[in-house]
Parts: sequence; structure tokens; C-alpha cells
Amino acid sequence: MHSGGHKDIMNGFDGFDTLRTQPKPQATQGFDKPSALNPAPKVYVKTKNGKLLMPCKPAKARKLLRDSKAKVVNRSPFTIQLLWDCEENVQPITLGIDKGSRITGFTCVANGEILMSGEIHHRTDIKGKMDARRANRRNRRSRKWYRKKRFLNRASSKRSGRLPPSIKAQSEEVIRVVRQIPLPISHIIVEDVQVDLRRLSNPDVKGSEYQQSNRLDENLRLACLMRDDFTCQKCGKKGIKLSAHHIVWTSKGGKDSLYNLITLCENCHDRVHSAGESGKVKIKEGKIVTGMDGFSDKIAQRTMQGKSLMYQELEKFALLSTVYGYQISAYRKSLSLPKTHDIDALCVATLETGEVILLNRENFYIIKFRPRQTRRQFHDLPAKGIGRVRYQVNAVSEANGRSGTSELEGFRKGDIVRVKGKWVKQINSIYSNGYLAFARVKSEPSCAKPKDCQLLKRGQTVIWEKAA
Repeated sequence: MHSGGHKDIMNGFDGFDTLRTQPKPQATQGFDKPSALNPAPKVYVKTKNGKLLMPCKPAKARKLLRDSKAKVVNRSPFTIQLLWDCEENVQPITLGIDKGSRITGFTCVANGEILMSGEIHHRTDIKGKMDARRANRRNRRSRKWYRKKRFLNRASSKRSGRLPPSIKAQSEEVIRVVRQIPLPISHIIVEDVQVDLRRLSNPDVKGSEYQQSNRLDENLRLACLMRDDFTCQKCGKKGIKLSAHHIVWTSKGGKDSLYNLITLCENCHDRVHSAGESGKVKIKEGKIVTGMDGFSDKIAQRTMQGKSLMYQELEKFALLSTVYGYQISAYRKSLSLPKTHDIDALCVATLETGEVILLNRENFYIIKFRPRQTRRQFHDLPAKGIGRVRYQVNAVSEANGRSGTSELEGFRKGDIVRVKGKWVKQINSIYSNGYLAFARVKSEPSCAKPKDCQLLKRGQTVIWEKAA
């Protein structure tokens, strides 16, 4: 990292710039200092020995940096490390995780406030890359006609307990993010499966406090929708508001059981009740059903794979416990909260205590992943007497004494740089004309020469972006 003093480094930190330029709240708002209704951004702290402490306010961090009692060790999330020995007392911090297939939400709570929250955007290109690699290898093998045939020679494919690469990557991404959270986490709570199969036959066992007496048990409702692939069984529509309809109405003795439930949209649900059809439902294939059964295995298959690996690693960080998805759904609805990944994670973290914490996104981060490099090799058409010629896209000309795209005058892809002393950018590519390329943003440079760039931080495979 370039040494330019704490003031130079802090100028590139959006939190400090915002704090300096943000106008003071008006007196009519009822508060002048940061509070639960007006939360201030957090600065995360490490001891001299690297142990995590409770976060502090930006004003406190600025004083420590000004007096040379601390140094900046990370830009996002902004973290400082103390340069003097201090006490290592911390408060309990609970981390709630809402595991999803594409986006995972997390929220850290302590002392009645949200210390950090965010969304982990999982990579979705792994399966496509694996398919492309498999196709390339197959094509390459077809050209090696002289090689002896081989098959079933992949040890990783034959070993027991093997996880598909995409599912394994999702679990490992959550583990990597938890490892990088700059907070002394004491308890981790993860949303496990959506439904409790043991409670399908007896909805009255536990969890009754999360439902009203006149509402269907949330565990059964989710099980019904999952069994029917979240599709209306009468008209076949998806992506709309769905209901779990009692085939035999409860007013006529129908039971709250999975066999007596079927998924219908609002329009079909109203038509069925208007027609007085109790005891039978005509579904989209024209078939009349009196009950739905035989889908317990399908529900079990919807349980996300790879959680055993994730639980095994998370237990090494802190005390680990799990909750059911239907409990979180019912708890969130009882609080009249919108459905987002970080709010679900907040409900996961506060379900056991029942503590009501005001929502804020002052310390909200979006986390993405960037592959460090690719092993894919590109070749030109075979040349006479030379054979296959290897080349790289956007290769720097060797006439200038440079070759390859991995580095240019000390800069690499993914590095965080300050361009012309003003803009903080990330290097996305290195052009063959000797320019560093950045993401295109209006009124900001899309490329620059290395001499106009100042290195702030080396590129990381886990990218933390603070939401505006």
C-alpha cells in the first residue's frame, strides 16, 4: 500500500467523505447526534496483536489516526489496527445467516443495533465453465487418436461424499466471508431447511407462538408450495402470489395436513370458493383430485446440499445453531417487515431472543467474488513448422519490453488504485496499448496510464463494496 499518511488514505474512504460533507440534521428531527434512528457508520478495530474489538465511531478513529495511535489495515470494510496495547474486552455479537442459492444475507447484531449487514452474491458461472472445460477436453481427446482410451479415471468424481463444484463453491464463499468479517463474533445462527418434516404430521408441536390461531401453520404452507414447485395447480401460473388451499374446507371438517392442501393462485382460489367446491379440485390436466400425497421425498431433495461442509467450518469460529425457514418467515411477517436477504438474516439473529432492532443500512455491504486468474489457454491457427501458437488476449507488446496481461509496471488486474489523485477505481483489464482499464462510469475515466495511478490495495478475490 502506498504510504501517504492517514489523511491521504482516508480521502478515498467513502464513509469519511460522507461524514465530512453530510449536513447536520435539523432540530425538528428530534436528534442531533447519531442514534438508533440516525446510525453512524462504523469503523472496525483490531488490537496490536490482531484480535478483533468492538467497532468505534469515525470521529474516534480519526483522532487515533491523527495521533499516530492506529493505522489503516483495510479499506472496505474500513478497519484500523491499534499501535498500543489495550484491553481486549468485547460484548457478545450474534451473526445471522440467511443461506440462499444465489444471494446469501448476513447481519451482525449486538447491544440492540446492527453492526454490519450485507449480501453475498455467489458466483453463477462455475457450472458453465465446467461444461465448457468438459467440452474442450472432449474435443481435445477426439483429436488424440493415438492415445489409449481411458474413462472413470477421475478420483474426485468417484470418492464418497463428493460435492458438485458449484455447491461446494457456495459453501466455501460463505466461510470465506465469515472469516473476513472484522467483528468478534460469539454466536452464529444459520437458517437451515425451509420446512420441518417431523412437524408435517403434527403442526402443534412447538412454534405455535409464531402463528395466529386463524392462520395455517407456516411450516405446512411452505411445504405445500415447495411440493407443487410454487406453481398454481389449476392454471399453471408461476411467479405470482400463491395460497395453500384446503381441498376439504376446514369449515367442513378438513384437516391441516399436507395431503389436504393444494397450491392455487389468488384468482383460482377465489373461483374455487365461489363455486363451493369442497372435497375436490379440478387441476390443470383436467383431473379431479381429492388429496395430494407422495411428495415428501421431493421436499427433502430441496434441502440445500453442502451445508454439512459449511456447518463443520463455521463451528470453528463460534457457537453454531440453526433455525427453520418457516420460523423465520412467520417471525418476519409478525413484525411486518419486507422480505430481503439481510432482513431475513436479522430475523435469524434475533429469533431466539425476540429482540426488536431498528433497521438501518448504514453499514451494509455487497460482497462479490473475482477469480484471481484463469488457466484457459488460447492458441492461434497452427503455423507451418511451428505448430500451435499460444497467445493471450490484450497482450502487451513485447517491443516495449513487456509481455503478458498479468502485470503492467507493478499494477495487476483487480488492484485498487487512485487515478490522478481523485478517483478510486479497480483495474478490470490491461490493454495492449499500455493503459489500465476500469469499469465505465459517467464523468469518470475508463482507462489511464500507469504513471497517473497510485496503488492503494492489491486485488482481492473477495470484493467488499459498501452500498450507497
